[in-house]
Amino acid sequence: MPVLSASITFLLIFCILSALAFEFINGFHDTANAVATVIYTHALKPGPAVIWSGIWNFIGVNIGGIAVAIGILNLLPVQALTDTNIAHNIAMVMALIITAIIWNIGTWYLGIPCSSSHALIGSITGVSLAYILLPGNHDIILNGKR
Repeated sequence: MPVLSASITFLLIFCILSALAFEFINGFHDTANAVATVIYTHALKPGPAVIWSGIWNFIGVNIGGIAVAIGILNLLPVQALTDTNIAHNIAMVMALIITAIIWNIGTWYLGIPCSSSHALIGSITGVSLAYILLPGNHDIILNGKR
């Protein structure tokens, strides 16, 4: 097992904390989208609407499983997942998560309804395109060989 340098370890921990931050932001972002209609139509007051949203989101994750997460993971290019350069991998993960966080906060702040899953898919698309532009990767993607 390779030993990571201190800077790579720090970046890896930063990536994990960023992923946790994305999940937190995803929670309040999706809740705002989910409760907007019931609050606007006065079907529920804001407090009970948020509580109901939290309960049903929890139930949905436990019943539905991680199918969406696996589906999103399958969007990543296989070559990117098997890249042995750890700096490339960490850069891709950081770019993906930070871009999705910025998009989520921006759309939430502006009141634009947007799915966090779609923000993540857009980030994956951007990271995939950027991966192709890395030196030496253009031929890998086009020809399928290293």
